[in-house]
Parts: sequence; structure tokens; C-alpha cells
Amino acid sequence: MIVVAVALVLALVIGARLSRSEPRGAPAASTAASFVSATGATRWSTPPPSGLTATPALSGSASPLVPPAAATAAVAAAEKATGARMGLSMAPVGGPATATVPWTAGIMTGGPAWSTIKLPIVLANLHAGTATGTESTVRAAITRSDNQAAETLTRRLGDDAAAARAVDAELARYHDTRTRAATTSDRPDFSVLGQTMWSLPDQTVFMASMACTADAAPLRTLMGQVTSDQSWGLGTLHGSLFKGGWGPGIDGRYLVRQTGVITVGKSQYAVSMEAVASDGSFSAGTAALDRLAASLPGVARKMPAGTCG
Repeated sequence: MIVVAVALVLALVIGARLSRSEPRGAPAASTAASFVSATGATRWSTPPPSGLTATPALSGSASPLVPPAAATAAVAAAEKATGARMGLSMAPVGGPATATVPWTAGIMTGGPAWSTIKLPIVLANLHAGTATGTESTVRAAITRSDNQAAETLTRRLGDDAAAARAVDAELARYHDTRTRAATTSDRPDFSVLGQTMWSLPDQTVFMASMACTADAAPLRTLMGQVTSDQSWGLGTLHGSLFKGGWGPGIDGRYLVRQTGVITVGKSQYAVSMEAVASDGSFSAGTAALDRLAASLPGVARKMPAGTCG
């Protein structure tokens, strides 16, 4: 009887511990698992799904500067019209953006760089002499956002650590001294550098500087030749130079972002913007950026003029 009683007590204690450590109703595996490549290949982005509804994780660094009222109104209007959560940063090219952090408007302030990181990857190759601006691999990485081309260019820079150092050098060359390229990632199905956390204001600093240097001219040329299927957002504005990036968060919702240069009158402005749609889909994210892009010329007219040289 004593043995039975002891066994009963032990069973109750063990059962209580298990019930505390593994509560009923534990969440199912993350929807992000559905994005793992069937081939196991490293990816910079994925084919966009739709109908995802989890809450996005926000990341990045907001600027301490107050955005112009026109920018705040533009983002608010785009958010209200589309239901997306959005962020915007702008600065005149060749101006104070190279010395200070530009403003940001909206709740979104940055996140994984995704394919926008291909810009400093290409610049690193151009400066190292491991690629030319007319090379087909470089053209594919920028105009079509080709992932295999980007991976080829990354490996020319060395292993992940060496590639990150080369990208860091390019970011610093164009006055973004705060961003650090990723050297590791807990998402092995995606490229390491694509998971670099790049805030909107820091990306705008980079773009405002890169827009005016002769050594980046080959890259800017390609940014003006992006394929039509990727010409959403900034691509809807005549004469714009841009590069987009997109990919799912760990919850499956797509972050869609762009960085580039727009021309308004005789002035040019560096722009970085992003969106997470209410349904988490890629298509709704690009539609939100289309809506915001339409307001950017009006925002720019409320800002100081920006010119190179």
C-alpha cells in the first residue's frame, strides 16, 4: 500500500509539472515553415503568397527628426486608403542627409533589407574589380533582382564574413555608418546578407550620397532599367531610379520595401519606404507603395531642393 501511495504521489507531481511546461492549446508551427525552399537553396526572397493575417514584427531605427506635415499626411492617407502599415524617409540628394539622420514618417521604420542589399553588394564588386557595370550578372541582380546573380556576386566577395565586411565598407563609403551587414542568420532558407537590418533613414542616407558619386554611375544606370513587373511604387514615377526588396517575416506576412531617387522639377530626393499590407500579401503591399508614391512629389515640394555637385 505504501508503494502504491508513493507511486500515486509521484505521478501527480510529474503530471502537474508537465501541465505547467506544456499548456494546452499551444500554437501550431509557424506559417513561415511553408516558405522553406523545396531544393534547400539559399533565397533572397520568395514567391509571394496571399491571405496571411498574423501581426508583423516592426524593426529598425526611427529618426529623432520631426517629419514635414506633408509627409505625415501622405503616409496617413496611404495607410487609411489601403489598410497597410507604412513608413517613409526622404532627403534631398547632396545635402545634409550625409551628415545627419533623415526624418521618418509612419509606424514602420525599417527591417530586413531583402533584395535592396543587392545595391551595396554590386558596389562592393565594382570597387573590388570583381565585376563591371555592363556585366550580365550585375544587370540581372539589379534590373530583374535575380537571386542567383546576387549569390554569385556575393561569393566573389568571399565567405559570409568577408562579404559582410565588403558591404559594410560600401555603406560607410556612402555615409551610412550605423548599419552592419549580417554575418549569420537564424533563417537558413534565406540569404544571410538579405537579413541585414536596414532602417529607412539609414538607407536614405546611403541613397542620398550614392546618388551623386561618379563611381556609382553604372549602378544608377541599371536602377533606371528595372523590369516592368518590378516597377511598382517608385517605379510609377517618371525618371525614378530604384531597387525593391520583399520577403516574409517569421509570421509569413510580407514586408515590401524600396529605395531610390526621384526627380521633382530640377531637384532630386532620396527615398526609402516600406509597407506591410493588412492581409500580409505581396500584391497588397506593392499597391500600398503605389499609393504612397503618388504623394511623394507633393512632399518633395515642401522640402529643401536637392542637387548633385
